[in-house]
Amino acid sequence: MLQLIPVNENRIIAVKAIGKLGNDDLKTLTNLLEKAIAENGPLSLLIELENFHGWNPEAAWAEFMFLTRREDDFKRIAIIGEKRWEQWMTALGNAFTANEMRFFKRDELLVAWDWLREGLEPKESPRQKDQLKPYSHILVATDFSPHADLAARRAKEIASLYDARITILHAVENFVFYGDIYDPVGPMQQMETDRMVFEAAERQMENLARTLDIPGLKTEVMWGAPKAAILSYTAAQQVDLIVTGSHGRSGVSRLLGSTTNGILHGAHCDVLAVRID
Repeated sequence: MLQLIPVNENRIIAVKAIGKLGNDDLKTLTNLLEKAIAENGPLSLLIELENFHGWNPEAAWAEFMFLTRREDDFKRIAIIGEKRWEQWMTALGNAFTANEMRFFKRDELLVAWDWLREGLEPKESPRQKDQLKPYSHILVATDFSPHADLAARRAKEIASLYDARITILHAVENFVFYGDIYDPVGPMQQMETDRMVFEAAERQMENLARTLDIPGLKTEVMWGAPKAAILSYTAAQQVDLIVTGSHGRSGVSRLLGSTTNGILHGAHCDVLAVRID
């Protein structure tokens, strides 16, 4: 399946590809790209591969033909993955199209975003880069543990000082497991379970948003491991402050405690870990 990653610029499209993609996924992607190209002209594309097992043959050929026919419509294409065959697939695409396409490992995600954005905006002078800028977009990561809303309330205080907007994000991991050769065991049942978990997370997010009463609050439920989903959304939306909860060996720490260190070292923005007793 495909999930759109919200991006802060009109000329970049980002999607997450999960599992095995088929014709419906291809149609969704091509419609999205054609609409964006018609509205904004040539664009750059980022595709995150997560637990990815390729296209079905018909969809793979159709996607290849789409890219070769629309070479002038793409500036750069970044593929994010981990497997060697994914890197080989990217190299093969480079050999047959004029599109500038590069493969990045998952820990190079922010490098990929920098590469895509090259040339889209004027470069800042050293003086501009050295200056402290007010926060404009704050991301709060939550797993709905008891008292996890304290991180959101701290973000609300900071946002009021800078007139910044707040987004709360929750990550839902995909649990369809593929073998090296065979299709997943019980794929329909597992996909139904994943769908139910995702919809439950969306309901919890709606309840949390109502209790916080933050003007202009935006909520997002994204597929993926917490660290990867947080860093991906942060890069796509050019977030300038991440706020997470942190405490002990239970509650928030189950998902975020072990992730906070990775966010601290991986994010290109400020990170605040709110201590929760």
